[in-house]
Amino acid sequence: MSRKEKNSKKRAGLVVAFAALIVAVAAGACSMLPGGGKGGSIAISPTPVAIDSVPKSLESFRGKAVILNIWATWCPPCRIEIPDFIKLQNKYRDQGLEIVGVSIDPIDQRGGGASAVGPFMQQYGINYTVWTINNISALGQFPMGNGIPTTYVLDRNGRTVKTYVGFRSISVFENDIKQLL
Repeated sequence: MSRKEKNSKKRAGLVVAFAALIVAVAAGACSMLPGGGKGGSIAISPTPVAIDSVPKSLESFRGKAVILNIWATWCPPCRIEIPDFIKLQNKYRDQGLEIVGVSIDPIDQRGGGASAVGPFMQQYGINYTVWTINNISALGQFPMGNGIPTTYVLDRNGRTVKTYVGFRSISVFENDIKQLL
């Protein structure tokens, strides 16, 4: 295959991927509204949603227990936790658990960036809400601690009941949320 043909195929693939991303973002933007736009449940976007304030955005999850995970695509311990968060979301969503990931990729460009988060979510099969932020002040009262992942466990009233810096096993989070559901 000639270089020209390879470049043409690459461009065509990029156009298709970009079109799919636009459709997903448009659908996701509507689904992230309080109530999710249908039936009173909050729909999960297949792509990250940019937000300006974590505390304000969390208001739509009042009445649910929340695991708020601050992470990045380039962070190995963060990647290790993701399959466990997927399992927890599947197991406890109907009982009132919401897992929310806040990617700091737009802030720290160590190989990530906001454009990397959507494909990463799809690659890992993330089934929970993921937000991106452009400014560290968007974290508000949920700072990163001394590293990532930093994870907050919130009760149904939005109060922080546990804070963890670094990797934790699924059993730690499961024990915490069982007390809140």
